[in-house]
Amino acid sequence: MKHIVVISQQAPYQQQSLKEALDLLLIFAAIDQQVSWLIEGDAVFALLAEQQPKLLGQKDFTKALKMLELYDIDSIYVCSESLSDRGMDESALILDVKNALAQDKQALLAKATQVVVL
Repeated sequence: MKHIVVISQQAPYQQQSLKEALDLLLIFAAIDQQVSWLIEGDAVFALLAEQQPKLLGQKDFTKALKMLELYDIDSIYVCSESLSDRGMDESALILDVKNALAQDKQALLAKATQVVVL
């Protein structure tokens, strides 16, 4: 079994990278791969409640975030520094995540068989 780490770095409604990351996570999990998701940079905004993507002419993908649990994807890491830089903390997030400091990210990537950055 491969351990695949998907890294999201872009704002949630900038291009389609976050939606593509979600799709990849679900596909890999469906074929019994071990997957982890590392969310950093502006991608942390995707985990905030009360988003209004319709104002941007976008679909709301936050419901898909909650499907991750159904696929046993519970290795979701959020860069602590990214949260701090944006004045956020874990209590504002809609998912149960693991805080990732620099050394945690390095350890996660060292264990990965494959890394996908979107």
